[in-house]
Amino acid sequence: MRLFLSFFSLFFVQFVIAQTNSHLDAQVSISLSEETFDAVYVLKNLPVNSQKLSFKLNKHFKVKQVYLNNDPIASSKYPQNCNDCLTHNININRPLNNLDHLKIEISGKIKNLETDKDVRRHKGEVVLVDGVLLAGANDYWYPQVVRTSGSLSEYINPFNMTYSITATCADCDQIYLGKGTPKNSGATFSNDRAEGDITLIAGTFDFKEGTYANYINVSDTDIQKIQTRFSKSQQFLEEFTQFTGKQSKTVYAQLESPIYGNEANYNTIVNTSAKVDLNKVDENLTEDTAYYYFASNFEPKTKLDRLFLQALAKYARIKYLETNNRVQYDRLTGIVQTGSRAEKPVESQSQLQALLITPGQFLELEQRIGAEEMQSFLKNTFQNLAYGKSSYEAFTESIASVNTPNTNLEVLITRVQDQFKLRAAERNTDVLVGF
Repeated sequence: MRLFLSFFSLFFVQFVIAQTNSHLDAQVSISLSEETFDAVYVLKNLPVNSQKLSFKLNKHFKVKQVYLNNDPIASSKYPQNCNDCLTHNININRPLNNLDHLKIEISGKIKNLETDKDVRRHKGEVVLVDGVLLAGANDYWYPQVVRTSGSLSEYINPFNMTYSITATCADCDQIYLGKGTPKNSGATFSNDRAEGDITLIAGTFDFKEGTYANYINVSDTDIQKIQTRFSKSQQFLEEFTQFTGKQSKTVYAQLESPIYGNEANYNTIVNTSAKVDLNKVDENLTEDTAYYYFASNFEPKTKLDRLFLQALAKYARIKYLETNNRVQYDRLTGIVQTGSRAEKPVESQSQLQALLITPGQFLELEQRIGAEEMQSFLKNTFQNLAYGKSSYEAFTESIASVNTPNTNLEVLITRVQDQFKLRAAERNTDVLVGF
């Protein structure tokens, strides 16, 4: 059965809107010896359509003053669904426009961990371990603007900010921020594409460039082991997309820390355990590396485009583990439940539906049309994205070319289409989530 979905395109076009990315300008000043962290953040082009705005910040950082267009305004803070951070509320009295900017001045302390007792004493703070400061998105070292209420806000609409950050640290050997390679104190780190969470590493550390990835504090022996994993991942992504695009290097950091857990922020994978665990490399590698690869080669232009690539990255992770790590694959697919969602989501489900398309729905589609047709669907999808088509157009046109006798496929497609509509409609809310 060949599916033709063009009737829905006319209905959907009213929901699709190109977005201008929000932008962060920042001046960050770090002193390892004095254990201080001071910053001025300027947020521009905030799509906030209400009279209130909220942002999350590390609970040990003090907000000195907030300004709207250089005029001081009051802020209040309270704990809300956030580990180790506080939500700060601002009454701005009117919706913001694209000429407005918000300036936030903060001062904070970093803590040098020297004993095991320090771990308990300084939990939740930005810390210095063995001469290296590590701060990821989960440490809220920069303001993350969120929905005023909503416990799932940090999972919705990721990868949505460009930035230009000047970082100064006189007693740091070098600074790594966001992507690329480390720089000296006083350098500016810029990204003109809205891609993802920002990792900050500062101090004295060893940096090495590799073929598929760059490495921080990783031995040559471990690099050889990890390199094999990155080689597999790169080959897999080229086969998954059937598109040989440019390779954007992931950064793998081995930063032993008694206070942090392993984390992957977009293109930076941080392992805080004493040894390199190749199973954890596989676990962290595919989803973040896949999104990094997709965003580099199929540039997302709207919120929906970013969410669509994120959904594809989660599905790619499952397929990679299916071939390369069956233990993790079995564990992951045991969690993912296919066909468990309501056939037609209602408006109240919009916030709970944190993903545009769930990994389970991609697996369900694969089960219904078969592996060969799924490969054809993916190839057409990525070709459409490479041609500059929107995520909705890429999905509908690619699914329309699928040949299958399965008459139940329309139900799944309608479900996904409804999810596109609900997520597109979120542009009418005061949401700017997941800096």
